[in-house]
Amino acid sequence: MPISVAYGDADCVVVDKPAGMPSHPLKPPRGDSALEAVCELYPEVARASNNPLEGGLVHRLDTGTSGLLVFARTPGAYLKLREAFSQGLIDKTYIALVEGKLEQDCVIDFPIAHHPKNKAKMLAITPKHKYFRGQAKPARTEVIVMSQSGLISQVRLQIQGGRRHQIRVHLAAIGHPLVGDTLYGAQPITWRPGHALHADSITLPNGHKIVSDCTNFQNRS
Repeated sequence: MPISVAYGDADCVVVDKPAGMPSHPLKPPRGDSALEAVCELYPEVARASNNPLEGGLVHRLDTGTSGLLVFARTPGAYLKLREAFSQGLIDKTYIALVEGKLEQDCVIDFPIAHHPKNKAKMLAITPKHKYFRGQAKPARTEVIVMSQSGLISQVRLQIQGGRRHQIRVHLAAIGHPLVGDTLYGAQPITWRPGHALHADSITLPNGHKIVSDCTNFQNRS
């Protein structure tokens, strides 16, 4: 399982996960997840938490999302990094391609809840939505337009909240779903095994900023 290591120190390792690769296995042994690939290179990551299916994984990316993913190498680092993520102390940015011409920068702050009928989907709660499952939780997505080409816009994103499918459901709610995100109404694509979302930078609590390669997106926008 080829995976690119973007950064490593005594506490953690940051890898560049390709689209189509799960962050961790749902059932062992799966054999194709980022966690398993990292553990082949850094066996101690498997023992960084008490959960054998997650090991030192401190956050997740959807299978169809590519980009930077952080793994702790020790139990102490795992607890510190998980806390930093939960408190919003980790700065992350994303690059995405969206359908349609997004004319200006915007902030999307619809709360997010589980879809009332489809367990695979989340729902951005706008005034027209009366039914949803569970509790709607606050979420904020900042969108900066980078470029436009035809009916596709390239955007940079920063989020607060970190809800499941947050970027995907927020962009779909304003009529600009991620390119390739068929779950939320976009047309399918063939040039990558997933939707066009890439976690392109992350700043760790030690102040170190890691930047991923976005060439694939720049060539498609």
